[in-house]
Amino acid sequence: MQLSILKAAALAAVFQTSSASPLGSRSGGLEVVATTTTSDGQVIDWVIPESQTRNNLPQPPSPPPQKRDLQAVRRMQAASNTFLASDPGRQGPNGTVPILRSGGATGGIVKRLPTNNDESFAKTNGAAASYAGQHWYASSGQNVVNHGGKGTFSLFKAYTQNNADFSLLQTAVIRQNAAHAGTGAVTQTVEAGWINYPNQVSAPHLFSYYTTNGYSAEGDNVGGWNRDHGGWVQVDSQIYPGIAFAPLSADGGSQYELEIGYYLTGGNWWLWCLDRYIGYYPASVFSKGVNAADTLADHSDLIDFYGEIYNSQSALTTTDMGSGEFPTAGFGKSGYIHNILYVNTANGYVDYNGQNQLIVSDTARYNLVTGWNSGSNWGSYFYVGGPGAGGKIGA
Repeated sequence: MQLSILKAAALAAVFQTSSASPLGSRSGGLEVVATTTTSDGQVIDWVIPESQTRNNLPQPPSPPPQKRDLQAVRRMQAASNTFLASDPGRQGPNGTVPILRSGGATGGIVKRLPTNNDESFAKTNGAAASYAGQHWYASSGQNVVNHGGKGTFSLFKAYTQNNADFSLLQTAVIRQNAAHAGTGAVTQTVEAGWINYPNQVSAPHLFSYYTTNGYSAEGDNVGGWNRDHGGWVQVDSQIYPGIAFAPLSADGGSQYELEIGYYLTGGNWWLWCLDRYIGYYPASVFSKGVNAADTLADHSDLIDFYGEIYNSQSALTTTDMGSGEFPTAGFGKSGYIHNILYVNTANGYVDYNGQNQLIVSDTARYNLVTGWNSGSNWGSYFYVGGPGAGGKIGA
């Protein structure tokens, strides 16, 4: 570690930070070279990569096969490059990686997965005294042994009724009934997607999440959002969990999209975003004190892709999912995920089919329309979204 401290000091000497934060060790022993503030107010620590693991980092795996329209890929790459270059706060010293300072107040929200109990929740339960803490889903899932998967996500700024609500599109790579030291079987996940959650980051952004213990607690190498707790290892020098991209899609206007997914290889769950692997969760965090083969360290047995709303207040939320349009509005208006694939145990990419795990909490407010194995250049896909209570988009 002495070597990394010297390296940090040398880099800091030639880089002018945009913050008064001094050079030093962050929580978890991260060696901070510089701290910058982005134009949208994010505070980023630029750290020595090796200080995350006390060792050299593994090289990212080879890129996955590409089935998307190349024109759309190049347009998003050009837009993201322009966006990153336009903000000095998103640029750090050579030889460092960005770690976002913990976002706003996310405490009290218990993240979870959609279950069969969420299917037609509104019809089953009728009017409730309070909806605070309720999650609303338009979800799909496939029970299959896998090493991850990916999809191409639309990038809308979903309206949120208040800053404690969130609206997301995501994938979750899941091991059901995983072994866990000191408890019975638990659910383990790695998750990622596109979220508007103002209490976390003010603008819509990429997120990652993991749980080793069925969402029962968060903490270093236990679980949590982004890099709020230890576990996530940042490798890319530009794109990180929590980054807010621009431009975004417009209802009836230009469309932008982002490929997001996970791949288990070399003992790590690597997160793919845009056109690169940006970092990973070490598989070993899932297998402490138990046989790795019985945990997410070895494989997943369920993969989900879905939309989700978090209802933070007692009244039924008007927060939008996707663009706020129902999925029947189609391309250019509705949110979507397309070219959805899972990775089989031979590390081949296979078209996803989530038909047997469809869960929609309230079709009057949110829904999805599917096209599994479509034979088109979108492969397996679905449109997803809705306007929330009241039926008015953006209000």
